[in-house]
Amino acid sequence: MRRRPHIVLDDFFVKDSVVAATLDQGGAAWTAEGDYLEVPSGSPFAGQLLASTHAVLRRWVRAPAVQVTYSGWLYNAHLAVIAAVAARYVSGLTTTPPARSLGSPANICLLLVLSYHVAFFAALNYRPAWFERTVVFHSPFAWAAIWLLVFAGDDPHAASGTGGPVRSQLDRRVGPLALLLMHCFVWYARRTVIGVTVFECKIRASTCAHWIHRLYSVLAALAIVLAWKTLTYASAVWDRHHAATPAGGGSSSSSGGGQCRDSYGWMGRRGIVGLARLGAAMLVSGGTHALWYSFISYAYHLIVWKEYLRDGLAVWVVGDSAMCTKLY
Repeated sequence: MRRRPHIVLDDFFVKDSVVAATLDQGGAAWTAEGDYLEVPSGSPFAGQLLASTHAVLRRWVRAPAVQVTYSGWLYNAHLAVIAAVAARYVSGLTTTPPARSLGSPANICLLLVLSYHVAFFAALNYRPAWFERTVVFHSPFAWAAIWLLVFAGDDPHAASGTGGPVRSQLDRRVGPLALLLMHCFVWYARRTVIGVTVFECKIRASTCAHWIHRLYSVLAALAIVLAWKTLTYASAVWDRHHAATPAGGGSSSSSGGGQCRDSYGWMGRRGIVGLARLGAAMLVSGGTHALWYSFISYAYHLIVWKEYLRDGLAVWVVGDSAMCTKLY
């Protein structure tokens, strides 16, 4: 695990051992708050650090502050994304019994995407402690779900019945491409907070854990397909049980037998997602997810928080300079 150096605000980026040695000399005007070490620009303590022969210092440049919380327009934009995905999901819950629409490939995928955006939005705004789990564990499934929709599409038998013109319009307007673009928009707009969160996970984790997470990202699409098939068989068994034990304790009727045959017919019509399409979804979703997370987190050298995801500093090193930006 990489040790955290300290930040001397407004002047220098300093190794923690140098700070500890200098503090022992006493007489310095300084204030420690958590991982921060705050020193006024004209403080004698800053002069002692500069005069120290064993100090390894990097002159740093303060970069413009970056907002990791939601601005007003982004708050409303993400709410609009959540509303669009929710409308598309609810419009698909039209068949009877509900398990048939809940268990369709499109609706399983839409539920994963919707739950991700709700969790992301709620965590960053109201429960910062949940945000890391959403970014690390939930994100690969939402991304894989979108690519499954892109490669496999919806099942025409999964939501047959009473969708009507509203469902048809939502299918056209909030299709896989629209979901992909909305997801990429949120990723891009929130890239800084995702990047610093991923970086903090990296410095705590081993190399083995990094590769396990990459494998986890690749296998997310397979896990979704397995969940879909499990729900399919569970629903068919449930329908068969109810067809064999009709209400009132009587014997199974011909209508019950027809219902049972219809259940297995529905299960058979659903078939399986083609292996080529599943493989493509796994490779594209897992590969792009791992690359994106590596790209947005590789440059950071240090993240220090006064208040987690509310007030902090991010540092990255460029040559002999340490670039520092305030996160708020």
